[in-house]
Amino acid sequence: MKAKYEKYLEKIELSSETIKNNVERIIGYAEKLCNEEIINIFVEDYYKEDGSREYGSLWLISERYFCEARNFRSTVEYDIDVARIKEPLIYFRVYIKDYDFKNTNKESRLKIECVNGYETSFQLRAARENCNNLGEIIDKYIKPNMG
Repeated sequence: MKAKYEKYLEKIELSSETIKNNVERIIGYAEKLCNEEIINIFVEDYYKEDGSREYGSLWLISERYFCEARNFRSTVEYDIDVARIKEPLIYFRVYIKDYDFKNTNKESRLKIECVNGYETSFQLRAARENCNNLGEIIDKYIKPNMG
């Protein structure tokens, strides 16, 4: 696994060997499905009312595709969707709370919903320090693909 992915997983408190092995395995699957190298990853996260952190899907990004692995924490089976990102996006919506695309705090939230030219939609969400990672994905992969 690339060092930048390990560092990212540690930063969002997902540093167990099981998780790292799962992510590495899923990266391999996604590269086979896309026939492209995975160039970035993102894990959705949010905080429940009781303050506990929850994780959603693992997103894997290649030059032309976004792949979503919903059950990436499982060691038994994986459910992976693939959406082409190089088609023009026709719509995206951003929800922002206590975040300025630079500084985060414990209340920071960022969510983006996208629809591409085939009317396939996807949503990514982040909390606290993970907002910066989602902001980078918006800048690098979402905004350049607006049609």
